[in-house]
Amino acid sequence: MSKYKVGDELIIVTNPSEDAKKLENLTKLEVKDKFAQISWGLKIVNVEFDNPNVTLTYQNLYGDVNKVFAICNDVANFDHEKVLEKALLKAFQTEIINITTIKNVKQDERCRL
Repeated sequence: MSKYKVGDELIIVTNPSEDAKKLENLTKLEVKDKFAQISWGLKIVNVEFDNPNVTLTYQNLYGDVNKVFAICNDVANFDHEKVLEKALLKAFQTEIINITTIKNVKQDERCRL
């Protein structure tokens, strides 16, 4: 990311390749002996809190920008951090479902050949 000041205006230029490298480094599946570990990277683009709701906009490894919504069940004790964690868990769940779907479709196409 680069920042430039032009008069009174601050212009921020993001480098998508830097984001892609960071997300690629964060996203991996490791298997050692009988143990497996998955790590998944997402970039938080925007978070909008509207008590009791949160809207999370994020970017995945492939550059796709998606939104997920979460609701805080305990409105009287609205906790920004907990409802954001809930939204992030939904985002990770969505990404894992998407990657599984893509992988299954590719396997089905190979079986047909």
